[in-house]
This record gives sequence, C-alpha cells and structure tokens, in this order.
Amino acid sequence: MILEEYDDLKEKKPFFKNGEKKIDNNLERLFDQITEFETKGNAFIYRGCSEAKYRLYSSAQRLYINQELHRQVPEDRISEHYRKFITELIQSAKGWNNGVIKRLLESAGIDENNDLAYLSYMQHFGVPTPLLDFTYNPYVALFFAIDNLKYTPSNKEIDNYFSFYYTYTEASVFESWKYVFDNNLKKKDISYETIDLNCMSILLPDNELYKIFNSVNIINQEGLFFYNNHPWYPLERTYHEDIERTKEEFGQEKFDRLLMLDTVAGCFNIHKSLIPAIKQRLGEIGITSNYIYPDMNNFRNKTTNDGILNSLTLKK
Repeated sequence: MILEEYDDLKEKKPFFKNGEKKIDNNLERLFDQITEFETKGNAFIYRGCSEAKYRLYSSAQRLYINQELHRQVPEDRISEHYRKFITELIQSAKGWNNGVIKRLLESAGIDENNDLAYLSYMQHFGVPTPLLDFTYNPYVALFFAIDNLKYTPSNKEIDNYFSFYYTYTEASVFESWKYVFDNNLKKKDISYETIDLNCMSILLPDNELYKIFNSVNIINQEGLFFYNNHPWYPLERTYHEDIERTKEEFGQEKFDRLLMLDTVAGCFNIHKSLIPAIKQRLGEIGITSNYIYPDMNNFRNKTTNDGILNSLTLKK
C-alpha cells in the first residue's frame, strides 16, 4: 500500500493551524515569526518536512503500511499486531551483536528494561519506531526540511512546497499527555506494553524517566520525540480524533477554558525556490551538515592535529 498524501494545501487546514498558509517570497516573515517563537524559550518545538504533501507518519507506520503487514491478522487484531511488531523490533535491538546495545545503555546507567531508551537509540540509527522527530531548535528543523532537497517544478501546486511545523508544548492537552504518560510508567521497568497504553505523548530528553540522551547527534540536533501508537493514522489525525472525543466529553466552553489546541501543530508551507536563501541564512548562524551530523573521525583528526600544532615551537 502507498502512504496517503495531501492532494492540496487546503486539505491540510483541518489538521494544522494555518495549514494552507504559503510563503512564496518575503522570507523575513518566516524568520520574524521564528524570533517571536524563541522569546518563549523551549515552549515551542518544530519539525521540518521536505514535502508539504507528506503526512506525519512515523518510520514504523511507513514500513507497516507499505509492506501491508496488517494482512497477517484479522482487522480487529491489527492494533495488537502492530504492538507486537514494535515489541519484536525492540527485542531484536536488545539481542543484536550479542547484546552490545543493551550493555552500552547499561553502562550509561539506563535500566535494561527501559524500552523507551531502546526506541530512542533505534530511531537515531534508522530502525523503524513509533517515534517522530521534533526539535527545540527552529533552524535545525529548517535544515532537515531542505537537506538534500532539490526543487523540481510541478504543475501540482503542493509539490512546489516544503513544510515547517511548530507547536506549543505548554498547552494543557500536552501537559495532560505527559502527566498520564509518566504515571503509566515505572522508572525501572518501561516496557513497550506499558508505553502503548497511551495513544500519544511528547518525550522530552531531559526527563529522568526517559533518559534518551544516548546519541551524540541528539545534542546538536536538540531533539525530542512525539509518540503515536496508531498503526495507520498519522500524528495529526490521531490528535484530531482524540481532540474531537475530548470536545464531545468536555463541551466547547470547557475545552476553550482549558486552552486546549484544536490542531496538533501550526504550519508554514514554504516555496522551494527559497531554498538557496534559507541555506545561506542557516550557514550564517552555523547550522550546517558538520554541525547537525558530528563526524567523529573529524573529531579525532582535528583534535590530534590541533594538539600537535599548538605544541610546536615555530618561533624563537
């Protein structure tokens, strides 16, 4: 099966604040908005996406849908089967190469039963997970959106845009997610079965409960994750369905009073002709490939060479 995509920008409107909004020129509008977001500290998080038409599927969903793994079971058992699929991926990671990842995490003080830590490690090395990358740094999100992206003009409008997503993590709905999520977990036994009791959550790297600082890349990328347990709903639809149930339960007045968000994120759709200007701007503030993907061979060579250079007596 092929993943569902948005046919036009208007189709994004129910799922994202300003989902149909376009930036075709005047790039300063975008950077001015980012500056305003930054005044709120880490209250906003961001995600860049190379194609405006893409829905927010996790890597596990993409594999599960593309390879039609749901056909292995009756329809009423798909959610259970998807949970087993994720569990088996985690078990495979734990046993890989005589358990070297398990020993690595244990050496960092991470409990061997912390399946969130394994999911984090798996995510950073391209193994399918139900996690979706976000970042505290809006410029990093822009970098990921345009990294290796080339503009190939299309007569279909949405093909000519990439997307920049942002959301306010201190909204009450997200705070309630985190509260429920935290209370469903034990500090030393975070099994995936327990994680899966929550349909969604935000996983923060500085939370002692999760301990997801297990990759050097996460430092410069300032990463965190959204968790979505649905086998085939992208994050925005899982959120939409959940929020509609909440409105029905609470009523619109209470919903508004609690400052809950109607959509999971806001969106800017940016014309791909602006990619060179964005790359130049990011380069000026040091957001480059070398920064995003630290090369440990470069670390070894530069540290060694600088140590030699600085120890030389070149003048008498």
